[in-house]
Amino acid sequence: MARLCRTRTAIPDAGSDRRVDHDVAGEEQFFAAGTDQITEAGSIVLAWARESIRHYAQLRDELGAQQEKPVGLIRIACNEFTGSRYLLQTIVPFRTRNPEVRFQVRMVDEPIQLVDEGFDLVIHAGRLPDSNLVGRRVRSYQRILCGAPAYFERHGVPETLEDLGRHDCLTHARSEPRNWFFRQGEGPIITQIITPAVEANAHLMLVDLALAGAGIIRISAPMVNDHIEAGRLRQILGGYHCVNPDGELPGLWLIQPDRHMPYRVRLFADHLIRHLRLPP
Repeated sequence: MARLCRTRTAIPDAGSDRRVDHDVAGEEQFFAAGTDQITEAGSIVLAWARESIRHYAQLRDELGAQQEKPVGLIRIACNEFTGSRYLLQTIVPFRTRNPEVRFQVRMVDEPIQLVDEGFDLVIHAGRLPDSNLVGRRVRSYQRILCGAPAYFERHGVPETLEDLGRHDCLTHARSEPRNWFFRQGEGPIITQIITPAVEANAHLMLVDLALAGAGIIRISAPMVNDHIEAGRLRQILGGYHCVNPDGELPGLWLIQPDRHMPYRVRLFADHLIRHLRLPP
């Protein structure tokens, strides 16, 4: 909790030119005697101040909406790949048209975990983990299986899904670390048990491990297409779709933690969705 600060100001003494110290709003009511610990009264004032700031921000946003001039800060959480691939291409043109809008971007491997930390928008890839979240599915995307040519030279190339159980698999700690799910066409969901050789909570680290020949990864195609085209990685078992446990393809989601979207956030969200729906 932010601490209510003690302040003192000098005011003229009514009877002379002398100046005396004045305790603003009776600071002894807000702090425990001799300490910087906030009192119950101080907590009430602090809550009032925060609410006043929130109302001011809403008023400023509504005035901006009336004038079609968005202002203020937009906080976004996403993973590093999404931030560098998509946000870079969307923030710059948006700010060119709306220079009074500022951005704060935090990049973490699992941005969905930051939904309750005051972010305006969260870009999430995969399946929506909580049905109570307010989110828009922007598009589906493909995951693929791949590994380095050097790995396949040492261990052979899997020819069936069952072969994966005998290979070194590189898995994401929160994304199906023990079971991988597949479909062939409109056929049934196939569950393949795998044994992770390395488990990590960062997709970019898994890509680096695969490039180093450590094993096979199941990863978003846009993250590795350049490596495959350059021959650094090789796709395998391309006749199968990598799906979620429910059989659906993974999706790119725009999560809205707060049901009330300020004008500036709503405007940028629509701009971002238009961009994300373009071919990757």
